[in-house]
Amino acid sequence: MKKENKHTGIKILFSFLIIIICFYLYGRFINPYTLKIKEVAITAKNLNNDYNGLKIVQFSDLHYGRTTNEDTLKKLVKEINELKPDIVIFTGDLFDNKNINNKDEDKIIKYFSQIESQVFKFACLGDYDLKNENRVKGILENSNFIVLDNTSKLVYYESKTPLNFIGVTNDEKINELYDNEYFNITIMHQPDLVNKLDNTSIAFAGHSLGGQFRIPFIGGIRKKDGAQTYLESYHKVKNTKLYISNGLGTEDISLRFFNSPSITLYRLYSN
Repeated sequence: MKKENKHTGIKILFSFLIIIICFYLYGRFINPYTLKIKEVAITAKNLNNDYNGLKIVQFSDLHYGRTTNEDTLKKLVKEINELKPDIVIFTGDLFDNKNINNKDEDKIIKYFSQIESQVFKFACLGDYDLKNENRVKGILENSNFIVLDNTSKLVYYESKTPLNFIGVTNDEKINELYDNEYFNITIMHQPDLVNKLDNTSIAFAGHSLGGQFRIPFIGGIRKKDGAQTYLESYHKVKNTKLYISNGLGTEDISLRFFNSPSITLYRLYSN
């Protein structure tokens, strides 16, 4: 009887180890490479009818060199260009905790330069970008992205009425960037900054990676500074519609669970 119990215990332990190994293999070698293309319709009050159907493509959190590589960049360019966006936005974190070498820099410039848009390509800076701020800005600008670093830019596209795009890096005097004369759209890295915004109709963010590890019916479970409150893909915060990208890479731990990397196509419509 004791011998049978011993064998049963060994079988249970072995089965448990197999399950753990399978979860690890899925989280390390499968889920981080199952890129999804999401499509979301955004209806907004006070949006000029001229901008009905405007296509904005967002990608975020590349964290190049951890689970993302040159193949990721090739796929990124292909998928974005097939969507034929009017505006492309990158919401921060090119690299993870690694040194930026010249080869990595050249690869990113090569492929980011190939991303096409009808109007503009905008970027804001993430927390990791700020550790190499000048170099990251140089990479993005050499790839024809306009870096909105607590700055704003008016966008005219087939309309005499512009959209005001604001890039938020930190909360220092950010509300001075907003003008109620225009329809304001904010891009930022950390979604929790939305609580500091007073005059934006739509905000796009990254950083949370959708919680990185997700449990079915519960959602993302990994919270961090800047994404303690807002992790999921959509939140309504006061008068602002907040959309958060799942990102492309992984942060700190090279694993994703039930949480595919994604690119999102948004179509804007007046309400």
